[in-house]
Amino acid sequence: MFETPQQYIESLPEIAQAWMNEFIDYTAAKYPQVPLVMFRQRPMFKFSDKYTEGYVMFTAASTHFTVHSMEFDLVEAMKEKLPKASFGKGSIKVKFNDEAAKPALYEYVDAVMARHGYAEAK
Repeated sequence: MFETPQQYIESLPEIAQAWMNEFIDYTAAKYPQVPLVMFRQRPMFKFSDKYTEGYVMFTAASTHFTVHSMEFDLVEAMKEKLPKASFGKGSIKVKFNDEAAKPALYEYVDAVMARHGYAEAK
């Protein structure tokens, strides 16, 4: 059982740890007003007490990194920008060797945050 984001991250392969740390650090630095919590043993930036009201969550496995949210239209809009990615209804999955995907994933995180009224920290 993972009780903290760090415990979850430490359980991952080294490359997965690097991606997780990079995206969690990015999101925490740009949106410090959004709390990082654990949800179903995974780190999640949750916008309210109910996850159904919005979130950004990152997960990783041995070969890929996934960004999750409930912004299904924003996920759909990323398909043109991420031709090598796999998509679920609320997720974007990229292989670790697809470094070129990172800017689009940052853009996606920023779009989700903006939709929920969160401005970037200055």
